[in-house]
Amino acid sequence: MSKKSNEPNILLDSDVVIHFIKGGKQLLLPQAFPGRFVMLDKVYKELTGRNSKDIPVNNFLDWCKIPVIPMPTDRTILMEYAKLKAELVDEGEAACMAVARFKKEYIASSNLSDIYDYCQEHGIVFYTTMDLLLELYNLRKISEADCDLFIYDVKSKGSKLIKGIDKIEDYKKKKG
Repeated sequence: MSKKSNEPNILLDSDVVIHFIKGGKQLLLPQAFPGRFVMLDKVYKELTGRNSKDIPVNNFLDWCKIPVIPMPTDRTILMEYAKLKAELVDEGEAACMAVARFKKEYIASSNLSDIYDYCQEHGIVFYTTMDLLLELYNLRKISEADCDLFIYDVKSKGSKLIKGIDKIEDYKKKKG
């Protein structure tokens, strides 16, 4: 899958990857935006550092051909990353936001409490798990019933999506 040169990368954060793995649709994720997903090494470290055998991260990355890229060494990005990391608990989100801001990339993260205001302030485009699921649904890569089952599975395995949204049609209406 090759990326179109004028389209920004989409930096995957750990929560989105975990959601798609829990929902059993990890192989569909790259089809939402073919060739555009990448994972920063900081996010990779965060995912593989978990003590859970339930997160087959390496298989996901290999099968989906999602590259792990190094954190840029640009001083401005590193300073922003350090500032965000001091403000946030999550190292991966801090890395994604700093890189997205200065490299004009997009983010895939569902942790809106940490990213929303920052992304709004700096004009960073972001996609939540539900946005990506809706994109797959609109592209007819997944049926309505499979979307609803995905939402149920992810929530039943302890992850949070959007409160009060249990069906893809409800989310579609919410998005307008």
